[in-house]
Amino acid sequence: MSVNVTGAFVYFNIPIFGGIPITQTTISSLLVTILLCSAFVILGKGLSTRPGKAQVLVEKGVSMLQGMVVETMGAHNAHWTPFIGAVFLSSIFGSLIGMTGFLRSATADLSTTLTWSIMVSVIIWYNNIKNNGFGGWLKGFTEPIVVMTPMNLIGEIAQPASMAFRHFGNIAGGGVITSVLYTGLALASSAALNLISSSGIAIGIILMVLGLGLILWNRKTKKVFPLIAGIVSAALGLFGLLQAAGILTGVPLLTLGIPAILSLYFDVFSGFVQALVFSLLTMVYISGSLPEPQADAE
Repeated sequence: MSVNVTGAFVYFNIPIFGGIPITQTTISSLLVTILLCSAFVILGKGLSTRPGKAQVLVEKGVSMLQGMVVETMGAHNAHWTPFIGAVFLSSIFGSLIGMTGFLRSATADLSTTLTWSIMVSVIIWYNNIKNNGFGGWLKGFTEPIVVMTPMNLIGEIAQPASMAFRHFGNIAGGGVITSVLYTGLALASSAALNLISSSGIAIGIILMVLGLGLILWNRKTKKVFPLIAGIVSAALGLFGLLQAAGILTGVPLLTLGIPAILSLYFDVFSGFVQALVFSLLTMVYISGSLPEPQADAE
């Protein structure tokens, strides 16, 4: 994941309305939008009554999404499925795009998640005004008693803020942790290889022999830890000898693999979970403003 602790880099400014900055987040969000729209157009073409594998997968995904919307929001709100799907996919791919290494995760910018949260609040306010009238909507802030008005107003502000900060905090925090760990492992790798190369060839040979021994021993035990320890030991010995010979220097050996494993959690798993949580909260809040219509009395 690509995360800059100082914020999104500004590429240039559009000289209108006092200057509109085009940042890394803007580019990432635009690319995600183009990607999703292109995928929808391609997957929506050539639909057949005898579907192929791609169409079956798409139909299965749409059915699961619609089922989730109906279960959470009610059958009368099933038409919100495309909107929830757009929010869910935009969130997932907005997080995963940071794994490219040169683009910033759109969801690692508070402006993205806050915009989505405010959009959800506006939809809720619109539905409440449509169903209860403007006066009825305002009356809701003073019920059950006028003293509760400040608390109700705070609740209206806290709702989008909590949604935005929860999503942003998890994605941005994961990126910062991965970046810090990567830097720490690079420094540790440099220190270890410098120590091995400056200690003569004996230390490097011992580490290689020890590593190969652990790897061979692991063929019988089939345990993960001895295998990892053997690979790391053999690699440190080998690259330490290469650095001592002046063939390869400054190889960030310890950064290979470990950040990638953490990325699977912070980028893939956490990104999926946050997208699901944000979508579920969106469904719950919107459905609260769209109750099931009452049947007319006969």
